[in-house]
Amino acid sequence: MTLISTLSGGVLGVGSTLVVEAVRTKRDQRLRHAELRRTAYVRYLTALTEAETALQTLALSRPTPIASSDVVEAFRSTGVIAARYELFLVAPPGVYDAARDAYDLLRAVRVAIATTNLEVGDDSAEWQALHHPYDTALRHLRAAMRDSLGASFE
Repeated sequence: MTLISTLSGGVLGVGSTLVVEAVRTKRDQRLRHAELRRTAYVRYLTALTEAETALQTLALSRPTPIASSDVVEAFRSTGVIAARYELFLVAPPGVYDAARDAYDLLRAVRVAIATTNLEVGDDSAEWQALHHPYDTALRHLRAAMRDSLGASFE
């Protein structure tokens, strides 16, 4: 009887240790993935902001339209494309869609600076009509990112 009790106690002990370790491993994986997403989100938001700033600085420094090569260089110099690819590897579909929308609208700003006579600034209705959709998309992207991080964000 004592041998059976000892064996069953040992099996229960080992079994419970395996269960606890499996739960801990799963939790650690979720935390690592959340941190990976958070890092990619920050990189992408930073790159978008830097690209937007580079485009606005360029457009404020000289009359538009500006040579496409200069506009593309200002846009790409921020690493926004690499950050976009990184984000798309780890983002859930809702964040991916919002990130793509923000990127596409920022590209529309880039194209407008290179192809149209555009007054850039807060007082310009044409600039606001072009820039406001990007700002809205960026707000939606940040909200989607916060939602995807959920409790791990807090």
